[in-house]
Amino acid sequence: MKIIHTADWHLCDQLGRLNRSDDLKQRVERVAAYCHEHAVDLLLIAGDLFYERAGLDQLSDALGHIRRTFRDFFQRGGTIVAITGNHDEDAKIDLIRSGLFLAAPFPSGETLARGRMYLQNGLSYARFESTSGERIQLVMVPYPRAARFGLDEAYRTREEEHRLLQEQLTRWMADVFHRPNFNSHLPTILMAHLHIRGANLGQSLFRISDADDILIDPGFLKSGWTYVALGHIHLPQAVGGVPTIRYSGPLDRLDFGERNDERGVILIDVGSSGLKGEPMWLPLPPTPMHDITLNDPDRELGTLNQRYPDYNQAIVRVSVHADSGKLSRDQIVQQLKRTFPRLHQIIWAAESERAASNQIAAATIARVSFKETVRDYLRKQFANDPDQTAILDLADCYLAKLESHQ
Repeated sequence: MKIIHTADWHLCDQLGRLNRSDDLKQRVERVAAYCHEHAVDLLLIAGDLFYERAGLDQLSDALGHIRRTFRDFFQRGGTIVAITGNHDEDAKIDLIRSGLFLAAPFPSGETLARGRMYLQNGLSYARFESTSGERIQLVMVPYPRAARFGLDEAYRTREEEHRLLQEQLTRWMADVFHRPNFNSHLPTILMAHLHIRGANLGQSLFRISDADDILIDPGFLKSGWTYVALGHIHLPQAVGGVPTIRYSGPLDRLDFGERNDERGVILIDVGSSGLKGEPMWLPLPPTPMHDITLNDPDRELGTLNQRYPDYNQAIVRVSVHADSGKLSRDQIVQQLKRTFPRLHQIIWAAESERAASNQIAAATIARVSFKETVRDYLRKQFANDPDQTAILDLADCYLAKLESHQ
């Protein structure tokens, strides 16, 4: 059975004012072409199918594009199984499922019908049988949220919520092997949208907050899975160097922290006794992203077309380091816009450097001023006190702790 693992599609995504829908649709079409070229039976999308701020009309358009693009795939019995990630909004997902008839919830342990798309928003497991009769089992773990994990315990803090979600997930995973209709003899794939502790994050966190994210211990993955299809971390990698535990990464580069990252999907072949051979990387040509520095706009602006031959397709961020010259700021902006249709941002470096320098100086002055004010006050209050030195030393300790937390 041929299976493609992908994740983090972020359909309808925006980068600032740039709409990334067309970029992502082109990569979706390339994934469909890979499904045809390799006679794929099952396409797994391990979370974050949509951009969280997309409106329902945008989501409907994206799903319509999927239906059209994968029409032949569905007609020959191909099946898509997606789970929800941290960027998939539950209310929108539930509305899509019911309104667009993506997939009704199915009882865990059932066999998925071929030729359709499933979008799972809760912990579940199911079997799948290809048109040739090959069978596998899927265990599906969306990004941990209270509603998705059936968490009904009260909690007061984010840290407590995370702890309870981890405990709930651990209990469910330990019990899943003993649940009704779970077949431990079938090759089983775990698909999950999780942050595995120790994974390489690369340069981009893509809207992942360290304070908000839930870290899962790598031991969670050591349960004899045939393959682990992960989403959430955008840097493609084999976790811990294990080739069968993979983050596929998204379809395209989504921010400038990812401007040098490769993009692709992973093809696996599963037989009755497990994986056949090593997972295969299938590349997706990513959108070029350029960070450009202009030190002499008068001279350099006219050379940009030659320096960047992909100027029509590339997403560009420009830092301008010159404050003087023949060209005004408005002229520089207009020429950059004419050269790069997908200009994302202009940073006036001299201005930003001055602002940063002023902020640092102001913060330093404020800290010194506060410290000296406190010490002067204590010197006057305890001018004739024999313990003045000890009091000042104690104050210095507290002030040092205060500075370390600022």
